[in-house]
Amino acid sequence: MTIHAILVLALAAFPAGARTPASFDVSVDPRFELLGVVQRLSGRARADDAAAGYRERVDGRFAAFREHAAVASYRELASIASREEASATILLYYTDPPELKLKDKNADIHYLNGPGDAEAMHRFLHELRGFARDSDFMGFYRENRGYYAELERAARVPLGGIDPIAEIERYLGMSLATRARYILAPLNPAARAFISPYPLPPSNAGAKAFEAYTVAPGLLGDVFSNSYWHEPLYVFVDPGVYYFEKLNVPSPEDFYGPEVARCRASSPNCVKELAVNAIIEHLNRKAGLPSVLEENEHFYGELERARIKALSARLDEYDARRDRYPTLWDFFPRWFGVFEEAAFPGRAPRRLSVPAEPRIRAAPDFFDPALTSALLRTGAR
Repeated sequence: MTIHAILVLALAAFPAGARTPASFDVSVDPRFELLGVVQRLSGRARADDAAAGYRERVDGRFAAFREHAAVASYRELASIASREEASATILLYYTDPPELKLKDKNADIHYLNGPGDAEAMHRFLHELRGFARDSDFMGFYRENRGYYAELERAARVPLGGIDPIAEIERYLGMSLATRARYILAPLNPAARAFISPYPLPPSNAGAKAFEAYTVAPGLLGDVFSNSYWHEPLYVFVDPGVYYFEKLNVPSPEDFYGPEVARCRASSPNCVKELAVNAIIEHLNRKAGLPSVLEENEHFYGELERARIKALSARLDEYDARRDRYPTLWDFFPRWFGVFEEAAFPGRAPRRLSVPAEPRIRAAPDFFDPALTSALLRTGAR
């Protein structure tokens, strides 16, 4: 089943609305290919054969640079997990090689707050610029544009002309004001995702637009469960959970139960991840696609699986009552009521609500200081 057929089936019940220009792009990015070359020279080879011919070209072209300072610098950087993760996203803040200039001197760059982190990263970037110049990396990149164009074309085929952001917005009932950027990185050993600015209040007050990056090793694939939809959903779920909890959850343990509350305390994304995967699981189920839980059987424990299934099932009510719940934010109290019901069966559930006014019509509304201040004041009455 193609992505186009999947989305027609999953979303046919909702009004199409006005079509806007595509709010996503799929591309091979020279910054991440440069990083991939250095990663490969440092010994971080991919296990699959999807890009075997390309890897051979990389190995032949850059064999003389295995002892370059940038390779040694990356090995040192990658020995610390947080710094390796930072290296996988920091290039988003810089221009294309070989210059790699910082785009915004005031950028809030994540993962560089630990002792020595900033110094190590700046040293690596300095060496990476040198590697790009010394090896004429951009010459190699231009030589392989045909290969990259084929990767980009193949990744777009399963979408069948569908705009992922537009379809997500139809389901949520609101604008995300987000551009999704899917970066194909055939040499990259692991998928990464990042949103700029990160949509977690109260930081980034006044944010009006977001960019959701997904760095994917090779093709994005035919199943939409994780590749195309996962990261953009956080633009809504992150602020939605934040304000729902502010309005309704004074004690996480007394609402989520001790197990989920512990998970939430140890990982801020715990509850949000359950919510995002429940949305994807729901749409997969309606479209007859494989379950997210089946695809990631080893990843979820029994409790996480139960909560995702229950949240997914509750969305059937949202689908059936879009006249009463125009947006998923309007449905949030019924949806998240699943947590309390599951944690405390038999206990009379508390009254959960989000104010009807001020209206939250788009994700940036969660970052409008006047709107969110009024939201909290109204909710406190």
